[in-house]
Amino acid sequence: MAVWDRKISCCFTLLLAGALGLSVNYPDRVCGVKGSTVTLPCSFTPLKSVDVNGRKVLIEINRVVWCKGPNIYGIDPPSVYDSKSNNNNPRYRYLGDKKGDCTLQISDLQEKDDATFRFRVETNDPRASFTGQPGVRVTVAGALGQCVNYPEPVCGVKGSTVTLPCSFTPLKSVMDDNGREVLIEVVRVVWCKNHLFCIGTTPSVYDSESNNDDPRYRYLGDKKGNCTLQISDLQYDDDATFRFRVETNHPKAHFTDQSGVRVTVVDQMKLRSSRDDGEFKRGEAVSLNCSAAICTIHQLEVTWFRDGHALSESGPALHLGYLTAKDSGIYTCGLKRNNRTLSVPYSLHVGAEEEGTKAFDPLLAVRLLLFTLHTVLIVIVTAIIIKRTCVRKKKMTV
Repeated sequence: MAVWDRKISCCFTLLLAGALGLSVNYPDRVCGVKGSTVTLPCSFTPLKSVDVNGRKVLIEINRVVWCKGPNIYGIDPPSVYDSKSNNNNPRYRYLGDKKGDCTLQISDLQEKDDATFRFRVETNDPRASFTGQPGVRVTVAGALGQCVNYPEPVCGVKGSTVTLPCSFTPLKSVMDDNGREVLIEVVRVVWCKNHLFCIGTTPSVYDSESNNDDPRYRYLGDKKGNCTLQISDLQYDDDATFRFRVETNHPKAHFTDQSGVRVTVVDQMKLRSSRDDGEFKRGEAVSLNCSAAICTIHQLEVTWFRDGHALSESGPALHLGYLTAKDSGIYTCGLKRNNRTLSVPYSLHVGAEEEGTKAFDPLLAVRLLLFTLHTVLIVIVTAIIIKRTCVRKKKMTV
C-alpha cells in the first residue's frame, strides 16, 4: 500500500490502480521561462466504490498531493502541494478540488522546477488510492526564453496515423551587434528525425522551404506557435526521436529544442484483462484494455470484437459490468480500418446458472410478489362474494 510521511510526501503508486481504471489526464510537456507563471491543467477519475467481501464501500477522497522528482518508487520525492499541510510553498497553488479537477499553478518558475510533476489521490480505502503516471514534464527555458512543448512519448502501430501535438515560443526581439532591437519573424520551420540540431544539410521529414517533403509527414502547424506534425502510414524507420527547429530573420533567434518527442512503432495490439483467468460468474465485472505491446494507445481509434463481430464500444478500454452468459465469447481488439493490427484473442466465459442456484433477480422478485398479492386479493374477493351469496340464499329460505 502507499506510504506517506507528513514532512516529505512520497508519491508511491499502487500497482492495482491501472486495473481498477483509475487515471489522471495530464497536459503535454509544459515549457516556461524562469520567473514566469505556468499552469498544469489536469483532471482525474477516482473510483466511486470498491467491493469489500461482497459489500460495496463508497469512496471518499481524503487527501490530494502534487509531488516532483524523477523517481516513482524507492526514494521519497518531496511534495509541492499537500491538501493536509499548512506549510505548502505559496509558489505552488492548487486550483483543483477533490472531485475531478487537479490543476496546479506554478508561479515564479525556478530552475529546480525543471522536473516531472505527479498527482496523487488518497481515499478512505487504500485500494482506491493512486498516483497518476507518467506525470507532466515541466521545462524551464533559458535566458532567451525559447522552448518547444513536445508531447509525451507517442506509440503507434505500423500502418497507422499518429499526431505529435506541439507548440513553440519564439523570441519577439533580439539586440543586434550594434545594440539595436530587431523584431523577430519566423521564416522557416523544420522537423527532423534522430538529429540533435536539424541544421545545414541534416535530412528533414518536413521543411517549410522544401517542395520535396514526404507526403506521409504533414505539418499541421504554422510559424506563430503551433508546430504539430502528423505522420501517416507509420513505418519502422519512424521509430525515432523527432525534433523541431525554428529559423528566423536573425540568427540569434534560431533554435532547436533537443529534447524532442520519442515515437515508438509496434506490430500488433495487445489485449490485457483485469483478471488473469477468463472464467467468470454471473454478475461479476471485468475491464479489458487494448494497448500496443510496450505502450498504451491514447490517440488511436480502437475497435472491439466478440466472436469476430464488431461491438459498438470504442476506445482503449472495454468495461463489462454484471456479466451474463451472452457476454461469453472470444474478444479481440484492433485499430479501425487496419485488420492487420488485431490482438491475440482473449477467451471470456461466464458460467451458466445451475438449477436451484440462480442469482437473485430483484425485478423477478417484485413480479412474484405482485403476482402473489394479486392472487390473494382474488381469493379474498371470491370468498366475500361466496359468503354474501350464501347469506342471501339463507334469508330467502327463511
